[in-house]
Amino acid sequence: MFEKTKEVTLPQGTISPWPSNLAACWLDTRNITYVAVIQANNVHIGHWDNKAETEVTWETIQTSEPASSSDKLVDVTTIGLVHPNARNFPIAIVGSTRHIHVYDVKKVSQKPLFSLTLASTLRDYAPSIGKDVGPYSRGVSCNDNAILIGTHTGEIVVIMCNGDSNFTSRKNLKEHKSAVTDIATCRYDEITVSADSTGELIIWQKPVKGVNSRVLTKQPINVINVLRKQVIVGTLRGLVQYYSVTTGDLMCEINAHSRPVNSVSVAPESAYVMTSSEDGTFIVSKLHTRKPHAYQVEYRFSDSDPYSIIMGAQFTNGRGSAIAVATFDSSEIIMYKIIKKSSAAAASS
Repeated sequence: MFEKTKEVTLPQGTISPWPSNLAACWLDTRNITYVAVIQANNVHIGHWDNKAETEVTWETIQTSEPASSSDKLVDVTTIGLVHPNARNFPIAIVGSTRHIHVYDVKKVSQKPLFSLTLASTLRDYAPSIGKDVGPYSRGVSCNDNAILIGTHTGEIVVIMCNGDSNFTSRKNLKEHKSAVTDIATCRYDEITVSADSTGELIIWQKPVKGVNSRVLTKQPINVINVLRKQVIVGTLRGLVQYYSVTTGDLMCEINAHSRPVNSVSVAPESAYVMTSSEDGTFIVSKLHTRKPHAYQVEYRFSDSDPYSIIMGAQFTNGRGSAIAVATFDSSEIIMYKIIKKSSAAAASS
């Protein structure tokens, strides 16, 4: 089904070991796909033309502390590419142990469009879980023009996009009692879900102001995504679960991986779901929820390299016909594509 097409080399360095360390965003109207990956204190942002199948063009953002701190470098802990309705092009959300920065992906500059310090925006910036978990940002999503970033305290930072270069901060969401592990939004249904380290899912009311419902999974959640009113949960134990947004019921459970699930990607047009793991495997499935057919998660494709640790795998278009995979300590991103065999080749095989 899928075949490996090429390996794309990063501008410098290797891929860092953060969950969901590969973000993707595509613009169907312009045939452009953007990807972003963390490399230590740098973020590499690449883009290409899907129709012309051009080579990947890279830009690098170097994050550092203000000059008063002697330009001390800090680790980036989360990266997200989101497309608020108020903008023509996506933006990159870069979260670290101290800051949240907003960057323009079309005109990449070392100067962010907007910045917040965690110390100033969080109620309790200091380590809060047994005093052994340092500050960090993790999980990025966007609902309409509200950009959401999870933090170690359980608070979700809200940044409003009011135009191409106009951003303001809004009151934090404080419903989680433990560290946020991921946030995801279904752009079509405007359903936003967040998850925390205790295994609780919060399904937010539209437009992300209050809690609609809570689901206690009793699982160590690492990553999530939302597709067709289903929340797909990837756990630290390698388990993949599907929960109904409407009822909160567990609809399906798959022992998909032998190590932590590090990313869940969805393709809305085809209802494909892809999970990837530290075990070096990514799996593509198709989600069937349309009645009168039975609820089903149908296996479609997988690939595995036991010597690699996948930190992120993302569909690079809405159809789910192309994939990018990022592995720890690698200087390359591996690209896959659905290759249609000719009738003669299919007959001979």
